[in-house]
Parts: sequence; structure tokens; C-alpha cells
Amino acid sequence: MQAAAALRQTDRLFPPPKTRTASVLALPKVLLCDLDGTLVDTMPVLADLATEVMVGTYGIPKSLARELYLATCGLPFIEQLEDIFAGDVRNRAASDLFEKSKPARCGSARMPADTRAALAELKRRGVRIAVSSNNGRENVEMFSKNADFPFDLVMGYGNGLAKGRPHVRTVERVFGVGRGEMLFVGDSLHDGEIALCEDLPFVGLAGTFSKESFLLRFPNLPVVHRFAELLDLFEGKPAAAVANI
Repeated sequence: MQAAAALRQTDRLFPPPKTRTASVLALPKVLLCDLDGTLVDTMPVLADLATEVMVGTYGIPKSLARELYLATCGLPFIEQLEDIFAGDVRNRAASDLFEKSKPARCGSARMPADTRAALAELKRRGVRIAVSSNNGRENVEMFSKNADFPFDLVMGYGNGLAKGRPHVRTVERVFGVGRGEMLFVGDSLHDGEIALCEDLPFVGLAGTFSKESFLLRFPNLPVVHRFAELLDLFEGKPAAAVANI
């Protein structure tokens, strides 16, 4: 079955990790924050929606659909579908349905109070805050508008932009910083792979994936259970670069 085989194929998303060591982190100049599952707890809602779409479109079992979605999360949904159901002519319609349904499901999501407080403290220390998400650009911009928080840069998926190299290059251009002066925080294993590929310092946020899952794939990777715990990782003083975290 193509869908079942795709679960094995998702292993190619995660090549063997480079070894990283971490202790206390220097304060970054720019913090890149994933959105869903990181700044807002929308991953269970999105997993439910994706499961409904895949069951209705491809006729696969509900448990398998959810497993496949979570195994590939962190990618734009259309790319998830292409990994799972490679070349299926129904992929575009399924993706359109998913994207069209997201605002009604997730539009009311707000950042937890401790997440907002942590972001405010980092801005007080001079850190620029950027959102880097593979959610659609309009959805990310709507989140930013409703969040009532002064993000320095908001980036979604579309118009040639995507989480990873396109977003990183945008941050380099807008803020004039190097990759070692950034810090990326995300809740998916794919986020960790992006950080490795782009040579970005990274902190995993357990929830969508367990801390053990992060550490199994990324030994010695900093992992927190709540976004606000990021503050406990920093030395409290800025540095020109943070490399090989």
C-alpha cells in the first residue's frame, strides 16, 4: 500500500545527525520561532484536521492517517502529502481543503501567558523575535495581528518563502546577522533537521515529539518542555555568535 510504504519513506527526511554539544547558550541576536506547536498549541487541532482530510480523501485508516501526518509534520501540508502519497492526483485538492479549513479551526489560538512573557523578556534584552512557519503566509500574518505582540519579522509559507533556507536568508538580509547569531526553536524533528542543514543553533520544544525522541535523533540537543523555559538556557549576556550548539 502506497500510504504504508510512505511511512518508511519518511526516514529520508531525517539523515543521521551531526553530533552537537550544548551547555549554557549565549543570548542570540535573533530568535526564530516556529508557530504551530511552539508559540501556540495548535498541533492537536491540526492533526485532527489532517486526519479527517486524509481519511476522507484517500480512504486510509484513521490511526494510520494521524501517524503519517505527525511523522512528516514541519513540512508544508502539500509536501507532506507528496511524501506520503507520492504523485497522487488528489494531493492538491486535499491540501486546499486542509488549508481552507485551518482558519476556522485555529483562528482563535493565542500564545500562553508565560510564552508571551518570555518573548517580552527576550525583547527587553535586545533579542529580535521572528516567526518562521510553514503555515500559509496569510494565516501567519493573521496570527501576528491577533497576537498583539510586536514581532520583528513574520514569515510563512508562500511567495517563494518557506521554513528553512528561504527564511534564514531573509533574516540574514533584514537584520544583518550571521547564522551563529540566530537561535531556532521548534517542536518537530523536521525543525531540528532544518537547523542542522542550515547550521543554526536549535532548541527543541517537547510536546508534538517527546524529549526522548529529540535526544534519540539529536544527542545532547537542548530540549525544553515549555517555551518559557528557554530563559533558563541563556547566560544572560549577548554574544557575537553561538556555533555548534
